[in-house]
Amino acid sequence: MKLSIKPGSTSVSLLIFIQDSTSTTGAGKTGLLFNTASLVAYYARPGVAAAAITLVTQTVTGAYSSGGFVEIDATNMPGLYRFDIPNAAIDTGVRSVVVMLKGATGMAPLPLEIDLNSETNVTHFGGTAGT
Repeated sequence: MKLSIKPGSTSVSLLIFIQDSTSTTGAGKTGLLFNTASLVAYYARPGVAAAAITLVTQTVTGAYSSGGFVEIDATNMPGLYRFDIPNAAIDTGVRSVVVMLKGATGMAPLPLEIDLNSETNVTHFGGTAGT
């Protein structure tokens, strides 16, 4: 998934689709929790080692919480999750960041490629725009 976020934005919540790796129809993976066994998240910025993201509990309508992770609606929107990306991942100073969520049984790995090009990004997904 490719996204574009203004660098320096804060408190950004993303809606992400996680595919069920056992499905032949592209169905979404349901039932994941922030503490699901083997589920991990990392981000990498150019020139810096990958950093672990601690996933934490979240609610669909809750206030931003760095690493927040929650399923939106397993019945009506299977595979859709809210993920609160850490501010450090989208800070200024680089032109891109990649976030990877992976590891849970039956979950297809999800890379999120995020463009942080301040010259072209004038809007972002939720949160407060940086300077």
